[in-house]
Amino acid sequence: MATERIDNPFARRRAQPGPAPREGDGAREVRPQPQPESAPPRPMAPAATARGVHKPLAPRSESPLRAMTGYEEEAVEAHQRDSNTAALCNEIVARCSVAPGADFEAAYARVRELTTVERDAALVRIRQLSLGDVVHLEVACPTCGHKNEVDFKLSNLPLPEAPVPTEVEIELPGHGLPAEPAERTALALTPTAGDQEDLLSAGLESESARRTFLLARVLLRYAGEEGPFDEPFVRALPIAARAAIERAIESALPDLDLGMAVQCSSCSAGFESPFDVAAFFLPS
Repeated sequence: MATERIDNPFARRRAQPGPAPREGDGAREVRPQPQPESAPPRPMAPAATARGVHKPLAPRSESPLRAMTGYEEEAVEAHQRDSNTAALCNEIVARCSVAPGADFEAAYARVRELTTVERDAALVRIRQLSLGDVVHLEVACPTCGHKNEVDFKLSNLPLPEAPVPTEVEIELPGHGLPAEPAERTALALTPTAGDQEDLLSAGLESESARRTFLLARVLLRYAGEEGPFDEPFVRALPIAARAAIERAIESALPDLDLGMAVQCSSCSAGFESPFDVAAFFLPS
């Protein structure tokens, strides 16, 4: 969630860093077209305190998503230098959930309620619908700097098949001290695409401040006390409890951050090329 910029996620105009080669090569690099003068405006995000019930767009097998059109291409180029990458990702999924050029405000609100994993899976599906399953990549060798041209199939990504949980129950750590509460559980929501968007909009620089921001949004119950909770409450929690809540949320979400083995075609050095689904749609 710390990445701050995004480029056209569907254009084969820029070589992308990415995963290991499968078969063949032939990545091509074409420079982006000039940015258009204008694009349809992005709808305003809901208030930061608004949290809806988790509603996936649809099962992957019955996805209502469509391929990108010129509307989406213009929107991406108009917003590609914006600081909030999550907002642009959310907007593209919302736009591709309705007819080309149609009002997408209601779809945008629904996308914000998806988990980030589901939103990223929707981005992958849109890219497949728009430009096919094969991605042409250029991966630089960290040893010799040679750029290896490879092809990668998005269908090889282990995207989640089962629904992502919307709530996580946490067993809070204890040290047997008299001041500790008797109730040792907490309940939290899994962060959504809207949480990610609002986090980037908040402009928080430190990781601890970002964690406080997110925990205040997702924490429903703590040690028998019902939420909602504000940031001062979350900031005052013991660091062991904060860490336990964060670990439980991370464990509940499928991991789409992949590392794949690559062998350089020039020096034969082996290395791991990271492939993050969201970062794949950002400029290198």
